Amino acid sequence: MLTNWAQIKEQLLRSNFKLPATAQMVQDSRKLKPGDVFVALVGYLTDGSRFVDKAIHSGASLILVSSNCDEVHYQNRGAQGAPLLVIEDLETNLPSIAREFYEFEQNRMPIVGITGTNGKTSISHFLAQLSELANSQHLAVIGTMGTGRIDQLVPAENTTPGVTEVYQLIQQFSRDSKTNYSGVAMEVSSHALHQSRVKGISFDVGIFTNLTLDHLDYHGSMEQYFAAKAKLFTEYATKRAVINIDDEFGQRLLDMLPEYALAVAVGRSKQVKAYSDYVHIVDSECHAQGIILSLDWQIGGHRDFIELQLPIFGEFNGFNIAAVFATSILLGWSVQATHFSFLKSVPGRLEMYVQPKLPIAVVDYAHTPDALEQSIQSLRQHCSGEIYTIFGCGGDRDRSKRRVMAEIAERLSDHVIITNDNPRTESQERIVADILTGLTGQHKVIYDRKEAIVDTLLRAKAEDTILIAGKGHETYQIIGPVSHEYDERAFTNQILQALADGKDIRLELEKIKAGL
Repeated sequence: MLTNWAQIKEQLLRSNFKLPATAQMVQDSRKLKPGDVFVALVGYLTDGSRFVDKAIHSGASLILVSSNCDEVHYQNRGAQGAPLLVIEDLETNLPSIAREFYEFEQNRMPIVGITGTNGKTSISHFLAQLSELANSQHLAVIGTMGTGRIDQLVPAENTTPGVTEVYQLIQQFSRDSKTNYSGVAMEVSSHALHQSRVKGISFDVGIFTNLTLDHLDYHGSMEQYFAAKAKLFTEYATKRAVINIDDEFGQRLLDMLPEYALAVAVGRSKQVKAYSDYVHIVDSECHAQGIILSLDWQIGGHRDFIELQLPIFGEFNGFNIAAVFATSILLGWSVQATHFSFLKSVPGRLEMYVQPKLPIAVVDYAHTPDALEQSIQSLRQHCSGEIYTIFGCGGDRDRSKRRVMAEIAERLSDHVIITNDNPRTESQERIVADILTGLTGQHKVIYDRKEAIVDTLLRAKAEDTILIAGKGHETYQIIGPVSHEYDERAFTNQILQALADGKDIRLELEKIKAGL
């Protein structure tokens, strides 16, 4: 039975079949274009061979079906216009097949893989910005906010796409003569590592940010969650590693690295300097305009000290920047301190909206306990007055973090407002009930996020800060099975501007809801 792309090509050659030059490998029949290769796997929820007929009807030029699929779904389908080949255990062999199909070795370019619970998006975007500032070259990103140039991102369904799409994107970036990408910064999720979506990719640098409570509904335990993250460094031939050793899992990960890997320890603790290669965060000073970050570093036998003036907020960004700095040195970039003074906040990451004599509104993607804690603590350092925290928890997802996030919000904020955050098909009342188990004091429950923002803006004083957590860059709210258009950044800016103009924002809200 066939197991690799060379055997598949030989089989097609014997049949005098030639693939169209535009053919792509596609696992989702809904995304298939005429001439593409449809890949049918046994997935978590369904047997992909059920969609062979649909793929043929959509113009698939070739069908690859896993030997694990139920043949009742595809018997005699190949005679309908597209050759159908059964591949031995395609679920396991697909990464190597995709790697050969997309000529990964010929399209080789530097690839940075970033994993951890928090910070992946910020690091990838800071790296892309720094590449333009220091090298005058674009760095493609693959992650939560989309793929491609950071100023022209194409939306993506997952933080890390499926394995065929990952290889397709790398080939696309390497052959884009118009943009001339210098490399790729890829967010690598624990799901992607567990499901082998990046198998076969050689990472030039791997970055580990931290590991905190998240995705236990999928992994089952923190140990299994860590085991998935560690694969980036232990199973994917990552040549150089940048690891946050202030995180206990980061310390463990350093001990697990293969002997050939160069590791750069990053952190605030003094033990960072016990390693031969390190970036030590000596000090970070938060002020109204951003952060002053002092780094003592030693990489590859070179040692120096650098002070960075950063126009971004959040002390936790100190590690993100330190990791970016270490990665730029490992990649041989000619970075200077002045380059960092031009970095911009990532959309939806502690993104501040300010109007004279009004509360500061901050839109942030924080949707995990650790991220929420860091966001609130960061605002304490930058802002005066009281803090209002608006947050919710996703439905049909990990219930264990709901109580924890409530405890954090109550402990660190002055006011807590609970609202919806993608309740999906789960009862919003049940989600809120879970959240309330972590609260002991006063709070408000306003299910509609827009109403929650308007109500809080009317309650807060000019010196106060309102943290609107959970949505960040997202442009939708999933209620039931329906995804509703909702851009929290645009809405916050619009309603704050209306308040600054002296308008009745409750009336403005009604107009917005009515589509006026």
